[in-house]
Amino acid sequence: MSIGKRLIGATIAVVAAVVLSGCSNLMFDPSNSTSAVAPTPSAASTGIGSDAAVVLLNAVTGLSDATVRSSISGLSTSAIIEVYVDDETAITVPGILDYVLRVGWATSFDRQPASVKLIVRNNGRTLDLQAQANLLAGVEYPAFPELYSVYLDGPEYLGAWPGVVPTLSVG
Repeated sequence: MSIGKRLIGATIAVVAAVVLSGCSNLMFDPSNSTSAVAPTPSAASTGIGSDAAVVLLNAVTGLSDATVRSSISGLSTSAIIEVYVDDETAITVPGILDYVLRVGWATSFDRQPASVKLIVRNNGRTLDLQAQANLLAGVEYPAFPELYSVYLDGPEYLGAWPGVVPTLSVG
């Protein structure tokens, strides 16, 4: 077999392996979407857009630089929420963690998320809030402190997706 044919065969094998692996983490950009798949809103809510979710999260005292997006890995979609705190007590005030998770779950994407991932950063480190989230959800998920502050797979406690946009009670 000639070197040219071997090179073509190897290239095809590499491309096929990358396409079939599903290991890449694709980020959804709604402005570039040509998908015919529409969000499947629940009867309770049609959800909010990512920009509206960011406004809600940045309005919480102590939270800043929020992002809310979806990520597709293989055949699974995740809702990813990221916020920064100057003082880690800002996220541990009663009701705030639940509010942040519910805002993320109320955000509409092209596909329903199978999981919610929250990243809370404070002075360059990721806070571990998994134990608090497990209490909220009534389940026990392992902590991924290097990657996520909270990981909830199939977050049933949040209800049907997209969830109802929560209100933050004052005080």
